[in-house]
Amino acid sequence: MAGLISLSSAIAETFGILINTVVPPHPRPWYAFGKYMGDFHCNPEIDPYFFNPKDFAWTKYIEDNWMTIRDELYGYLERHNNSLQPYFNPDLVSAPACWRVIGLKFWGVDFAVTKKEFPKTMEIASAVPGLISISFSQLQPKGVINPHNGDTNAHIRCHLGIKIPAQLPEAGFMVGTETRSWEEGKLLMFCDAQRHSAFNKSDESRFICLFDVIRPEYQHQQHLVCATVLSALLMQKIMQILPFIRHRHYIRRPMYYLMKFVAYIPVLTGFGSSFVYSFLN
Repeated sequence: MAGLISLSSAIAETFGILINTVVPPHPRPWYAFGKYMGDFHCNPEIDPYFFNPKDFAWTKYIEDNWMTIRDELYGYLERHNNSLQPYFNPDLVSAPACWRVIGLKFWGVDFAVTKKEFPKTMEIASAVPGLISISFSQLQPKGVINPHNGDTNAHIRCHLGIKIPAQLPEAGFMVGTETRSWEEGKLLMFCDAQRHSAFNKSDESRFICLFDVIRPEYQHQQHLVCATVLSALLMQKIMQILPFIRHRHYIRRPMYYLMKFVAYIPVLTGFGSSFVYSFLN
C-alpha cells in the first residue's frame, strides 16, 4: 500500500510540473534562468535585501547550537587537508578556487556521502522548516565572490558565521547597497535574487554554514522551485563543457526544459543524487 501511495504521489508531482511549465503557478517566483549578471526588479517590501532573524522562530535554536556545527566542520577539515572543494562556476570568483564549498543537501537533493560526515549538523538543521539546501562555504584570504544575482527569490538564503577572521571593512557581505559583517554564531538572512557579493581581504579563510529555506508563500511549489533551479545550475555546467551552445538559444532553451524534467527525478525520488553531486563538483 505504501508503495502504491508513493507511486501515485510521484505521478501526481510529475503531472503537476507538466502543467506548471505551461501554466505558471501563483505567486510566480522569479528565476534567473542561469544568467548570473541579470537584473532583478522587485518590490523591496516583498524582497528586502536582508531579513530579520528574529522574525523566525527557529533561528535562535540554530544560533544556540552553532558551536556543535563549527566543531563538526573543524573535524572534517582536519580529515581533509583543511580545505573544501572549489565552487563549480569559476566565473563568480576573483581568483581560481578561492571560493570552496561542500554540499550536504542541494536544492532538495540529499548527498548521502557528505551528510554522513556531518550527522550533528544535519540533526540541528532538521529543525528548520522548509530547508532545501545546506552546505559549508570557505572564502580564502584575499578572495572575492563577484557581484551576481542568485537563481530565484523563492527562498531565503542564510549565512551562519563559523570562522570570521575580520569585520568590515576587511571582510563583509553586500546585498544591493547594504554591506554587513558576518559574526561567529550569528545569522545573516537575505534575498538571494538581489545582487550580492562577498569579500575577504584578511590573511585567513572565512567559513560559514550556508543554507536555504523556502519562503512560506512558495512552500506549495517547493519541488518545482528546486527542479527549476537545479536544471539551471546543471545547464551552467553543461555550457562550461560545451561553450558553443551558450549563445545558441535554439539549442540551449530546449535543453533547459529537458533538464528541468531530468532534475525533477532526484528532487522527488533521490535517484541520481550521486550523479548530480559528482557532475557539479
